[in-house]
Amino acid sequence: MERYPRLFIQTALIYLLIGVILGVVIGTDPMLAVRFRFVHIHLNLLGFMVMIIAGVAYHVLPRFTARTMPWPAGVKYHFYLQNIGLLGMLGMKLTDDIWTAGGKTIFVLFAVVTASGLFIMICNLFCVLMPRGSTCEHANESLTRPRKACEEDCSA
Repeated sequence: MERYPRLFIQTALIYLLIGVILGVVIGTDPMLAVRFRFVHIHLNLLGFMVMIIAGVAYHVLPRFTARTMPWPAGVKYHFYLQNIGLLGMLGMKLTDDIWTAGGKTIFVLFAVVTASGLFIMICNLFCVLMPRGSTCEHANESLTRPRKACEEDCSA
């Protein structure tokens, strides 16, 4: 497995562990939900769900479609942008700085950083899934040459 798909999956599992522990803590004292609900939800959704889906998709989809990623370096940028943005948003929320004018601006900046990473993932994976002969210029590059029998089966 390549480095970044593996890092996506490993990081997702760390976010899941933290999210589960935080969920248990919130369950023991529901008053903590007011302060930690946002953090819990975003750790599990952006931290675990998106990261695990990205890691598996980056590993599997190019192999299933026999196409290369149009921007392989984008996988690395996605990984760092997603983590920096997520941790920045969570840090801003935990420090309650999002209620100040400057804090809200920094929070939105971290949200845009996260969204930028997600846009990279969407573009990369969308091009990998485009049908042959599409306008996505890199979608036709093959990772491997399929066997002749497979080409005949798939061409119908």
